Amino acid sequence: MPNTLAASRTALLALLRSVSAVGVVHACERYADSELGFKQAYLYTHADPATDAFASEPHIRGWYVRRTATSEVNANGRILNEHTWLVRGYLSFQTAIDSELIFDDLVERMRDAVRVDGSLGLPGLLGSGLSEERGVQVASAGPVLFAGLLCHSAALELKTRNWAEWRKP
Repeated sequence: MPNTLAASRTALLALLRSVSAVGVVHACERYADSELGFKQAYLYTHADPATDAFASEPHIRGWYVRRTATSEVNANGRILNEHTWLVRGYLSFQTAIDSELIFDDLVERMRDAVRVDGSLGLPGLLGSGLSEERGVQVASAGPVLFAGLLCHSAALELKTRNWAEWRKP
C-alpha cells in the first residue's frame, strides 16, 4: 500500500496510463485560457487504425485525477488516511462508430485494471463484505459539451488508503 498521498497518486496514474488506448491522463485537472488550448490538453493522436474505430484522427480522449476527500482514522494506534479520488474522462462523440460503446468499454477496462492490480492496495483495500463498495465506482456518465465539442464523459470514484507519518507543523 502506498504510504503517502503523492505515492497513491503516482500509483493510480501509472495504473490508468497502462490501460490500452486510455488517452491522455493528467495528474490534476487542466485548464486553459482558450477553447483551443483546453481542447489540445485532452487531444489524443495515437489511436491505432487496426484496433481503434477512431482510426488515426486526433480527437478528445483524456482524463484527470483529483483527490476529492480524505478522512483520517486511528487504526491500532496509527493514523490511517482514506483518500477519495475522482477520475474524470472525456471522449469525442461520434455516432457513426458507436463511440458510446467504445467509451463504456474503456471505462470497464480501467475498472478491471484497478480491480486486479495490487499497487493501490486493491482488491482487499475496501469492502470485505458482499454489500460494501470496493474498486472503481461509476458515479455518473453521459454526454457533455467539452472544449466546445459534444463528448462522452464519466466520473469514476475510488478510495485508497495510506498510513500517515507524524509531522510537526
